[in-house]
Amino acid sequence: MSKKIKNNINPTPLRQSSSEIPVTNIVLTSSEKLSVMNKIMKGFAPYIIIMLFSLALYANTFRHQYALDDEIVISKNEYVLRGIAGMSDIFSKDLFDSFYKQMNTTAQLAGGRYRPLAVASFAIEQEFIGTRQDANFEPNCWDFNHNGKQDIQEDVNGDGNYNDKDLKSKGFGFRHVDNTLFYGLSVCILFLFLSTVVFKENKLTAFVVSLLFLAHPIHTEVVANVKSRDEIFSFLFMILSLYLAHQYATKRSVKYLIWTCVSFFCALLSKEYGVVLLILIPLSLYLFDTNRFSLKKYAVLMAGLVICFAVYYGIRSTIVIGESNLQDVELMNNPYLLADDAQKMATKLFIFLKYFLLMIFPHPLSSDYGYNSIPYKDFSDFRVWIAILFLISCIAGGIIAVKKRNWSAFAIGFYMLTILLVTNLIFNIGATMGERLAFHSSLGFCMLLGYGISWAGKKLNMKQATWLLLLPILVLYSIKTYSRNKAWENDITLALTDVEIMPESIALNGNASSRNLDLSELPKNKAKEKEFIRKAIMYGNKAVKLHPGFVNGYLNLGLGYAKLEKYDSAKYVWDIAFKIYPHHPSKPVYYNLLADVYYKNGFKMGALKQWNEGKLQMEKAVELNPTNARYWYDLGGFAYNAQDYVKAKEAWNKAYQLDPKDTNIIKVQGILK
Repeated sequence: MSKKIKNNINPTPLRQSSSEIPVTNIVLTSSEKLSVMNKIMKGFAPYIIIMLFSLALYANTFRHQYALDDEIVISKNEYVLRGIAGMSDIFSKDLFDSFYKQMNTTAQLAGGRYRPLAVASFAIEQEFIGTRQDANFEPNCWDFNHNGKQDIQEDVNGDGNYNDKDLKSKGFGFRHVDNTLFYGLSVCILFLFLSTVVFKENKLTAFVVSLLFLAHPIHTEVVANVKSRDEIFSFLFMILSLYLAHQYATKRSVKYLIWTCVSFFCALLSKEYGVVLLILIPLSLYLFDTNRFSLKKYAVLMAGLVICFAVYYGIRSTIVIGESNLQDVELMNNPYLLADDAQKMATKLFIFLKYFLLMIFPHPLSSDYGYNSIPYKDFSDFRVWIAILFLISCIAGGIIAVKKRNWSAFAIGFYMLTILLVTNLIFNIGATMGERLAFHSSLGFCMLLGYGISWAGKKLNMKQATWLLLLPILVLYSIKTYSRNKAWENDITLALTDVEIMPESIALNGNASSRNLDLSELPKNKAKEKEFIRKAIMYGNKAVKLHPGFVNGYLNLGLGYAKLEKYDSAKYVWDIAFKIYPHHPSKPVYYNLLADVYYKNGFKMGALKQWNEGKLQMEKAVELNPTNARYWYDLGGFAYNAQDYVKAKEAWNKAYQLDPKDTNIIKVQGILK
């Protein structure tokens, strides 16, 4: 007696050997193809595809250098530069502690920033790149082999100059590769969670969602900007915590209980988003637990999570500064400083909508959305009311989905809990918006989009319909991601690309000013040096016009004027900068350089016997560098020759006070009595 072979393959007697089956007569139906796809989804193939796809998407970042906040968090962070030796400081200090010390300032951001896990990974990488004791970059720091020669391999960033930028760029290709690998790993864990918990009856949908999340262009900042590894780690450990929590729910093993708590703690150490797991874990257990859900059943798990959070909060509270009024009074850290209460609320609601629209259509993308990239809104703007309706719809839709125990409640919950943390509606985060800040919440969007694609594919009742709908989106996402990566190559490419996208941004105009100054110094741009300097001044003027208190804008302007030998203009704008920021670490450097210029100009006047004009130059020199005894001594000489004996005596007395052992200074003390 024979049986029919499963899945409608042409019936063959069981006794017939496999070699006798006519292969050409085997026809797979759509259900058989689905079965094949399900088998593929159960193996390692999805994980291999995800890793290969992530490497392909971000391959053009592997030779990138540092950009944006990479310098602050990594390449000039003294704790990272020490490698493993810096671990104790990394875990016991605020994220920006090293930067604050270098800038002679205190904490700038309310609540502080405690995110040591990603920073620790940078320190581990530094062990392979080469450690340093501090963040002071001496003039010859580029000379890696200490032979005193400019070897071609020592021009790490390939700009033709040999300076500290080469040392800062050293090893960044390695870091970029690691970022991509961590990103791919996080999406692998996402697929594991989705395919075993959320869409365990339809792993293809889980794969579709994972691919959409992987390729989404809004993630380029997170992957291409190494500093944003904290976002990747946070997401990775959050999803891993959710997966482990469900493993505990299924197997009731102490092992999974412990690992869930460990993963949760790692999520908190990565970034503050982890706290939402205190809601997301019970929500997902309620939605996806196949057995009857009860809080009592998971009391031990929730107690463990609460204890972990309490430990984390206790550590964090002792490390970061809880309050800082500096954020409240500085426009760069408080973009709503100039808005009234109605404008603040309207603009924040608009940002909530803008995040979602950027997920739907991720173009154009920018590294900065600060003041005044997005002008303040008010309630007369119809888009604000659309935002309000969208917010209400999300909340209502989430509540309805929870009541029905529908999987979409998780997608909506994940989206809302993470996006509301970064819109300033709950906390003042010190920024208007940022693409990296939408990284977590984009999962909720991709889940809904991915499910919609799978649902539409089934409704169309066509072979491969799901893939026909998915592939065009993936292709467009991939093209945008790959092209956007190029902007993140270094500070210069990023600033000059994005200032065209967001021309009213203070930060981007300031960055464009600084980067044009960098371009003016490159050997290949010698013929266009003044052109780049003028562009730097143009962007600098726009930056300080947008924000009259923007210190970096004035500093860049001063450098530009100095390069054009407009020294009085340089002094004018630097005086403004250092009045705003009296303890800026660059103040003695800039003023001493300018003082030396005035001092040399004074001697040029002296060679022409123009003693009064030379005296004025010397007076400017001592004003900028009043502790230089030589300046005071020569000022006295010029004043004496100009027959200003009162000034001469005053200057020589000051010189003697500063350096009473100088023989030349001693000699002139008796000339004027």
